[in-house]
This record gives sequence, structure tokens and C-alpha cells, in this order.
Amino acid sequence: MEFKIQLTDIQSVLELANITGFSGDYTALGGGEVNNTYKLNFPNKHLILRVAKDAGQSTLQNEARALKLLDSPYIPKLIYFSENHLIHDRMFILESYLPGTIQARLTNDPFYNLGELLAMVHQVTSDEPGINLKEQFLYACKAFGDEAYLYNHPDKALQQLIRSAFGEFEKLKPIYAAVAPTLIHSDATPSNILVDGNNIGLIDWEFSKYNDPMCDFSTIYYEDMEFNRGKWRAQIREEEKQALFDGYRSAGGKIDEDRIKFWIRFDKLGAAVFLYWRLNQSTRSTQENETVQYKIDYDNLVASLLTT
Repeated sequence: MEFKIQLTDIQSVLELANITGFSGDYTALGGGEVNNTYKLNFPNKHLILRVAKDAGQSTLQNEARALKLLDSPYIPKLIYFSENHLIHDRMFILESYLPGTIQARLTNDPFYNLGELLAMVHQVTSDEPGINLKEQFLYACKAFGDEAYLYNHPDKALQQLIRSAFGEFEKLKPIYAAVAPTLIHSDATPSNILVDGNNIGLIDWEFSKYNDPMCDFSTIYYEDMEFNRGKWRAQIREEEKQALFDGYRSAGGKIDEDRIKFWIRFDKLGAAVFLYWRLNQSTRSTQENETVQYKIDYDNLVASLLTT
């Protein structure tokens, strides 16, 4: 049965966080694959409450860690998180509210500002050297099958692509052993970017981790297709890409386009594995129009991977 939050749950959260003055009014903002988001309305402010959809879902730990490490007016501030305090066995996190709206496309100025913001995020470095590509891929796909299943995937096109990817990971070992991991958002999709004039805010940090900073660009755009009608990945125009890169460089970031192209292929393959699972194996309910779009996206991803 799908979990639905109650007013008493919200009141309990605010009591734990020692926050008073709640009006009792809140708005469900929807959610992604793993968390639901609510806007809590106070007389002179708003707060954001995010709750795991499933008991045992722990990705909000990643979000809490990232928000503790980052200090920017364009990233939510952590207000309360505890692994020991749950809502009906589900983790939750309380954050500051960022103004803005989700746009179907960013214009050049917001792309520039997004580049600046990502460069700031990527200044948070890890003590662990190098990146294990195969380990990263298996972790990203862990909910959709283990290594043996993926290597012998029932979809023959995916099986071919995954086996080819594993071979590429092996060849690239020396290069990525020398890449210094940084904190990345790991899901900087259009639906996680809030636009407020020319300013942008970056929300929903549950998939944040340490990885190659170039990986973040692959979750913003593809150059040859739109993924889920641009909701998850936009097909970027050249001037938009240059604005994004210019903003990144202006804040001290260094662009490596070869690594970005690699991570786009990596991202597409992971997305295809997810969509096959969603269409053929997941027990989650899917609306008919979503199923149709997932099939279109799956076919486009596989076709794109087979030609690159």
C-alpha cells in the first residue's frame, strides 16, 4: 500500500526539529522514484520535508551528507535529519525552501549559473583516490540485477552493450585511476533545477556521491536525444552547452569533453537497464502514457548506444 503522510506525522517531525509556528497547511509536491516531497507552509516562510517512499530506503543519508558539506544560497540547507528518527519506518529530511520553478528548458544565463554552481560543488573532494568504473556501474544498477544477471541480460541488445561496456571499463582503468573524485549531485536533471529569474537552485540530493566531476554533466543533457521528453535529460544546443561550460570554467572548473562523452554513454546504458526493469520486472504501477514514453525512451537509448 502506498504511504500517505498525515498532519500528525509532520507535527512530530517539527517537534523533533524544535520548530514552532506551523500553520498546519502543507502541499504535496510529488516525488521521484524513491522519495516524496512536501512544502510546509508557515506564516512567514516555507520548509521542505522529504520522505522515503519505502521502508528501508536510505538514499536520504546521501542528501543529508551533501547538504552538510555545501554552503550556498542556491542549495537547500539541512535543518534536521536523523537515522534513528523515522516516519512509519521511513527516513525523512527537513530542509530550507528554495524559490523558483521547474522549466522545460534553461536559457543561456541559467545554464551559465548552473555551471558556476557545479564548479563550487566539485570543490568538495574525497580522500579516496581514483574511480572504479565497473564498481560504479554495478552500484548504479544494483536494484536491476547483479553482475551475472547484467552480463547475461535477457535483452540481447542490452547484453551486447553491457559486455562491451565492461570491456571498455577495463581499458579505461589507468585513466580513471588518476581522476580525483569530487562530490557530485549525480541527478542534475531539468526536474531538479529551480529557475528564479536568471538564478538557479539545485535540489534533490539523494543520489549525490563522490565520482568524476564530469559525470554531473551527463545527467543534465545528451547531445543527440531528449530523454523522457526532456524531463530527465535535455537535448542541448551548442550555445547552451558553451554557456554551461563557460560558467563552470569561470568558477575554476576544468572541462574534459572526452570524459563527458564517456559518462553520457555510461548514463544512457544505466537508463536503458532501468527502463527495461521498469517495463518488464517492476511491480510499481505505471500509467499507460508513462509506459508508452518509457518504451520510446528505451528504444531511443538502445539505438543511440548501438551507433556510438
